[in-house]
Amino acid sequence: MRGKARGEAAMKSTRQAPKNPQKNNNKKANNAESVAEAVRHLCLQWKLAGNLGVLQGAERFDHTRGYRFSTYVQYWIRKSMSRMVSQHARGIQIPYTLCSAINQIQKAKTTLNSGHKKYPDDDEIAKHTGLSLAKIRSASKCLRVVGSIDQKMGHCINIKYMEFTPDMSVKSPEETVMKQHMIKDIHDLLRGLDSRERQALFLRYGLKDSQPKSLEESGRLFCVTKEWMRKIEKKALTKLRDEDICRNLSHYLDL
Repeated sequence: MRGKARGEAAMKSTRQAPKNPQKNNNKKANNAESVAEAVRHLCLQWKLAGNLGVLQGAERFDHTRGYRFSTYVQYWIRKSMSRMVSQHARGIQIPYTLCSAINQIQKAKTTLNSGHKKYPDDDEIAKHTGLSLAKIRSASKCLRVVGSIDQKMGHCINIKYMEFTPDMSVKSPEETVMKQHMIKDIHDLLRGLDSRERQALFLRYGLKDSQPKSLEESGRLFCVTKEWMRKIEKKALTKLRDEDICRNLSHYLDL
């Protein structure tokens, strides 16, 4: 009966909440209504968590232990609320059992760090918490917190993370200079080929306009078949496969 009552209460609270808040938000053009709908959905989730906590406390209440009923209810409400917070606190949801392990690991790190004045390793954390090493490694991968690059680094420092984050799309001056030298050396190398072979490699690998062309497209420009273009390309590459040439250009392989 208790399990049935808990299920009915959960279904009743769930029916009050919107099934898909995103669809409702898409239907509303007004931003204020969307925010109000999201707040209402969150409040109903809190209400559902509280109701489940009360029912769980009622199911597990044992008067023979000498504790009051309010103590049981308070504990299970707090536990139910904590579970709901852990489910919505991250952009990527993780199992609740893993959240519990993460909390144990963080508390163990704080205790061991304050006691031994050093950062504890996985073996020390496993001995302190009783968790397995596999569980600790799995939970450690979830300890990364998703944040914003526009977030300030501290309360007293008016500096954002974005100001210290390197832009990987911008090449360093060293890479730019190395690429310029590489292009110059390749052009100097191709001057030793026949004009037809040099032009075939320029078109095939896009050395002039960075737009490589197929054998058929290159052959159309040369008014020959693609098999003839393949022979020209193979002959040119054979000339370039020299040990001295490869040795002089080997340092560009890291670019």
